[in-house]
Amino acid sequence: MSNSAFATALARESVRIHKDPKAHLVGIAGAGMSSLAEVLDAAGWEISGSDLNGRFAAGSRFQVHALHDAEHVDEELDVLVHSDAVPEDNPEVVRARALGISVLNYPQMLGRLMESQRGAAIAGTHGKSTTTAMAGEILSTAGFDPTVVCGARSIVGNSTGQFGRGRWMLAEACEYRDNFRHLNPQLAVILGIEPDHFDCFATPGELEAAFARFAARVPDDGLVLARADCTATTRAIANLRCATESFGFAPSATWHATELRERQGFYTFQIRYGERMVCEVKLHVPGRHNVLNALAAAALASRCGASAAAIRGGLERFAGLRRRLQLLGEVRQVAILDDYAHHPTEVVATLSTIRQMYPERRLWCVFQPHQASRTRYLLDEFAASLHNADKVIVSEIVRARETAEPTGEVTAALLAARVAERGGDALQLASAAEIHDHLRQSLRPGDVVVTMGAGDIGRIAHELGQGLRTYRQAG
Repeated sequence: MSNSAFATALARESVRIHKDPKAHLVGIAGAGMSSLAEVLDAAGWEISGSDLNGRFAAGSRFQVHALHDAEHVDEELDVLVHSDAVPEDNPEVVRARALGISVLNYPQMLGRLMESQRGAAIAGTHGKSTTTAMAGEILSTAGFDPTVVCGARSIVGNSTGQFGRGRWMLAEACEYRDNFRHLNPQLAVILGIEPDHFDCFATPGELEAAFARFAARVPDDGLVLARADCTATTRAIANLRCATESFGFAPSATWHATELRERQGFYTFQIRYGERMVCEVKLHVPGRHNVLNALAAAALASRCGASAAAIRGGLERFAGLRRRLQLLGEVRQVAILDDYAHHPTEVVATLSTIRQMYPERRLWCVFQPHQASRTRYLLDEFAASLHNADKVIVSEIVRARETAEPTGEVTAALLAARVAERGGDALQLASAAEIHDHLRQSLRPGDVVVTMGAGDIGRIAHELGQGLRTYRQAG
């Protein structure tokens, strides 16, 4: 990709492009937005941004404002991009429109960016970030120099976005608000479909229909790779005109894993295409669910032209992403992990993997529910998934994109009570300080702690590690 190629794609949408293009990103600290910022910056754009979180990646060269203000909008901007969390009456958005500057939301900008390369989009309820990053690692190993827009930071390098001059662009395709409708990929992956965004899709049928529309955006000469054992995915791709292939653990899947061997949560396995053995892989990220992600990444990269050697090399080089079963360290013989799981299926996968990694050790799970609507609709499923931990602490619900509901709504205390009703040891603590104090007083050598959720719960894991170190030094 180059500035000229990107400029051509944007020009079709009446976006003016200067010789030295400028973009301002409102909500720049968000996962997708920060990745976009890194890609544009590496492509030679001048980037500025704003975010109420008042933070961005350490060492960032971008000018990032901690408040939204119309004065942050430069009249010479080529485009202002805003996240889904930013309302239309945001002062920077209003100012840009008044100046005649093109205003695009994040998925629209991602779609324009994809038009300048051959696109591969990774969709599904779970595993998008990991699969995207894995496929990017394979294509980089193959020497294809891809552009990668990923929703999580790599553990090695601390990057979310990768700018490449090769022909392929890999990007997460999110179903929230039907956002993936802005993408026109040559290749698409559907990792599975489960109800998740209850503020967008009233029924499972509506959700499946959205995925069907996304899959239909792949041209007739393109390909959709679909999870074999997901009936919702099978229904969503039933009427496609393009080719389809499946991936999964069953031998009937086009791409499948065989000869799985597990050691303390880490898997070695063979990747097969039909009856042909492609390669054997030893993953350095734990969990059986990551075998499935690796299969999808391998299938996608193969269709981009990657060799079996590149598939094996890329997957074995992949060191993981931050907040995806990330081991932060072991302090005073207490292992501390952090994970992004915020759906019952993800909670089950994470806790099951930790059990494999640390058998016979007492497991604490500090869970932060994400959205009252998700918690309400999946209350019993969450209670069942959390039951696999020995000790459960439920923090307050993060109301991302939500307003307060009427009295009697679901609460964090209700979730903790449901876990206890199933025989679990659960309590609800309101503040991070209370959680931190309770853990410091209750943990003992040999314990394992995982903080879990899509909000800011990971800060407790980092603070806990530092607190235990200080406690040991003081003692």
